[in-house]
Amino acid sequence: MPKKTYKLSEISDFLGGQLEGDPSKSITDINTLSEAHESSISFIYNKKFLKDLKSTSAAAVLLSEDYKEHCHKDFILVSNPHEAYAKLTQLFAGNIRENISTQNHIDSLLKSDVQIGNNVFIGKNVIVEDGVIINHGCYIGDDVFIGSKSYLHPNVCLYHSTKLGSGNIIHANSVIGSDGLGFAKIQNSWEKIEHLGFVEIKDDVEIGASCTIDRASLGSTILNNGVKLDNQVHIAHNCIIGKNTIIGAKTAIAGSTEIGEDCLIGGGCGIVDNIKITNEVRINPMTYVTKSINKSGIYSGGAVVLEHSKWLKHITIQKKHFDD
Repeated sequence: MPKKTYKLSEISDFLGGQLEGDPSKSITDINTLSEAHESSISFIYNKKFLKDLKSTSAAAVLLSEDYKEHCHKDFILVSNPHEAYAKLTQLFAGNIRENISTQNHIDSLLKSDVQIGNNVFIGKNVIVEDGVIINHGCYIGDDVFIGSKSYLHPNVCLYHSTKLGSGNIIHANSVIGSDGLGFAKIQNSWEKIEHLGFVEIKDDVEIGASCTIDRASLGSTILNNGVKLDNQVHIAHNCIIGKNTIIGAKTAIAGSTEIGEDCLIGGGCGIVDNIKITNEVRINPMTYVTKSINKSGIYSGGAVVLEHSKWLKHITIQKKHFDD
């Protein structure tokens, strides 16, 4: 998708903020403090990112009074930086859901060594390499790249700007590049955070039926070479899955979590957001992972079914045991 550029003064006016700095600066994107460059605008709403604020390369930062004295960059002062960030993503996203593309660019691919089934829609600026097979009913959005010898089963949906490497197999009804669960709380409602990032699937990846892989809010969601997903696996925004890791059915991995290489994750697991799991970790089925795992090995969790009152006593005993 084409990049939008705004003056810092335009952004400040849009957000109703107080600008401290050069109003003529051109801003090309929104990025995290650690990944921002000289034409990015960034944001801070949690003190754990103070270190990143001090070292950021961003052109400007959205912040509240709490962080003003720590910022050495131009900034826009707002009362709620998280809400302001959400609104700003909407500005950069533009009218992404207002128009339905009706022009099918499928004809541009028919002359190459590519097989395309019935009722397939191909958006603009799509690159499909030789040997790709796209089955009936698939949707390929704008600016998608599909590497050589990849195989898409029926009804696969690739949202715009998704990148697939070579030799991938995507099973029926899987959706790649959908928005993640990103909202900022404002009084009695939620402000949508538009997801401006991408999904990148490397080579020799297999994705089971009815999986969902969310695009990054900013940056990329990445599945590295050789990753294998069973059916109905959910990978949230900004996750990174290491090489040759395999994930069982109905496992859900929350946003910005990093899974190492050669991991085995059983079916029905739940993994919370913003943690890291090192290489060569095995997580047995139905385990709930709530913190980072820094040592390779086998991990289990969960409990057998009990009456609720007995379960509460059991958990209390277990907690006391581990605290001791």
